Amino acid sequence: MGLALATCLGAREAAACLDIGDPCADVATWTMVQSVAGRQQVPLDGMILLQVSGPALAPVPLDVMTVEVTLGGAVVEGSLEQTGIDGLLGWRPASPLQADSTYVVAGTIHNLDAMPGNPSCGLEFEPFEFEVSTGSDLMPPLVPPEVSAEATVEFAEKLALDNLVCCDGAFPVTFPGCGSGGNTVDFTEGHCVPMQYTGRLSVELSGLVPGAGEGASMVSAARVIGDVVVEEALVTKSFKFRGRDTSPFCDRVVLRNLVTGATAAGPEQCHGDALVDRLGPQTLTPESPELAVCVGAPYVCEIDELGDSWDPDRCMAWPASEESSGGPDAPTTGDPTTGGSTSGPGEPGSGTTGTSDEGATTNPADGLVEHGCACSSDGGAGEAWLAALALVGLVRRRRGGRSSARSELSSRQVRGLAPGERRRDGELCEPRPPAPWCGKLTFETCDGRDGRRGQAWLR
Repeated sequence: MGLALATCLGAREAAACLDIGDPCADVATWTMVQSVAGRQQVPLDGMILLQVSGPALAPVPLDVMTVEVTLGGAVVEGSLEQTGIDGLLGWRPASPLQADSTYVVAGTIHNLDAMPGNPSCGLEFEPFEFEVSTGSDLMPPLVPPEVSAEATVEFAEKLALDNLVCCDGAFPVTFPGCGSGGNTVDFTEGHCVPMQYTGRLSVELSGLVPGAGEGASMVSAARVIGDVVVEEALVTKSFKFRGRDTSPFCDRVVLRNLVTGATAAGPEQCHGDALVDRLGPQTLTPESPELAVCVGAPYVCEIDELGDSWDPDRCMAWPASEESSGGPDAPTTGDPTTGGSTSGPGEPGSGTTGTSDEGATTNPADGLVEHGCACSSDGGAGEAWLAALALVGLVRRRRGGRSSARSELSSRQVRGLAPGERRRDGELCEPRPPAPWCGKLTFETCDGRDGRRGQAWLR
């Protein structure tokens, strides 16, 4: 079967996401017809609703459908019609349905655009068949709904590592996304807020369908702005909609009987007037309500060398003035004169990797590995050094899985920063062990308990 698959690697170390598109995206085919009623009984004055789905995103046209409804082997007169809801058709009987009966619905979809060489996108003729039953009830009367509304402010843009302020132990990480979705920035604890963003009003409307019984529903709910139906769906006992805009707006929920066409509208509600100062273009300040959820002081961190996460070892309190932080060029990773670690790209031609500690070197000519062992500079040691360097790159790729222990240490230290203070986030790993002997190559990662993050050791 010539089925093309779009594969997405969810792991952080994935370098790219394969996006080969949907092979059926441009094919107007439908492959499945199902009863909406399921095990529920259709009211005697109702109609049989059919859910039609498939690769095609467009509503199914009636002329590609043939439907026959039978009762006890006899054909029942009726006609197929659109309901006004995408993918939902209705078969209307010419006379009321009989009580306590089982109807058989059978038919065929004729897919004119079906491709013989790609059956996964739909066959030319797709048969279907199902049963629906009736009880003795009629449709309940339509009553205007009571609607509750909950308004919040959200960020219209996607989060970006270089535009965040965080608190309470949040250290955001970039995850590769599939297709047009792009990358996603997320964090497992704490809170993060963009420094520059567009505030967008988000309103959730919810409520119950008055008088909804145990029978199959014939009612839709629509979110309406003015006279425009923004969204509509078949509902059973409850409904929920979400509306978004960068300015205040008004809307209402309207119930509709799909059989009779009768409607019942809830009251119009207006949202966002009390939040208008937080909508549209915004610049974060320490007094912004978006930071009210923070327990500890907010902070920012530098992006790590891979460019896909915050480095918890290089953080400072937010906001920070140039005077209190020592100026924009002040180091954020400790005083080099104290023997603390420094990190950077290194100088061209210097033979260093840009990471050093007191008493350690990374010059290959010395026969040493980063934070390394006193090995001779023979060929065997050189090969081991290359292997260790390769492992460093591999495990740095997998740094996304920082342990909760390290995160707790980092967040606790960050919360202790004074406004404007810069501090390396502590040596969260144990000091390097005594000089190991050369031979067996092992690799350890910093997880808040032992080893140095991203360092290779020859033993």
